[in-house]
Amino acid sequence: MSQPSNWPLVAGSSRLIMPQPLLEQLQQHPLARDLYPIAYGHYVDAQGHRVRRYVHTDHLIIFCHGGRGRYRVGKHKGYLVPGQVLFLPKGISHVYQSDSEHPWSIYWAHFAGDQVDAFMDYLGMTENSSHPAHPQGNPVLTLRNWRALLTDVTHLLNLQHERLTLEKGILAASLLRKLLSELPLMARHTEPKVAGFNLVSLERFMQDNSHKAIELDELAAFAGLSRYHFCKKFKQHTGEPPLQYFTRKKMEQAAQMLREGEQTVRQISQTFGYDDPYYFSRLFKKHQGMSPKLYREAATAS
Repeated sequence: MSQPSNWPLVAGSSRLIMPQPLLEQLQQHPLARDLYPIAYGHYVDAQGHRVRRYVHTDHLIIFCHGGRGRYRVGKHKGYLVPGQVLFLPKGISHVYQSDSEHPWSIYWAHFAGDQVDAFMDYLGMTENSSHPAHPQGNPVLTLRNWRALLTDVTHLLNLQHERLTLEKGILAASLLRKLLSELPLMARHTEPKVAGFNLVSLERFMQDNSHKAIELDELAAFAGLSRYHFCKKFKQHTGEPPLQYFTRKKMEQAAQMLREGEQTVRQISQTFGYDDPYYFSRLFKKHQGMSPKLYREAATAS
């Protein structure tokens, strides 16, 4: 197998390499042999993370949820930003690295199995894919509503804190299979731009970009209006300035994650593009009337 990087783990980061005896069991078991993880982990603010492989013996997926990084795989190269997934297929040399100014935070997994090629075809990661989620074998998928994946991602990561029995290995394989199966449904396809002010399209645009800060000029350009006319139209329709509305929507989504998920406040803050969890907590309290911790406690009690 291709060895994961030896990037030194910092607080909040983790790396799990499946023991060889367990891998041999997963390779043979009918519930896991189609697709199973070899190694996986989570790197937070991965300053200095860089990998080059000339020989790649398994498949690798990298999901960016903060910062950014660069990659080159085959004839494709570019930046990976939050909400995007990078696939590095078996047998193709590649290089990827975290940005020095805005280091990425990533979830990643090396995987193998009897049906991996079929999965890569289904995901559109082959030149002649019969079900292309992305054309021409482009190794990057851009997702919409990608926060819905985080519950299963967290469940998968939490398995590393338990004794790795065959049953846990089969569960890890099932979770990875489910995550990969959902990606084509979440791939964001380019839609025709709607002329003029359209609140539904704007809300969808905000939802797709809730992982980062949006500039007012970016929203106005999407609506095809000047800053002045955009702000005027937006407030007429919503009663709020655009950026205040955008922040409120993010805090409502964060509240839902606190009620329904197990992510930490830091993880949720990073999900919405806030690197400082204390700043995120102040914003959340301003909009929801209490801190994230108290909100979760109140929701659990009820």
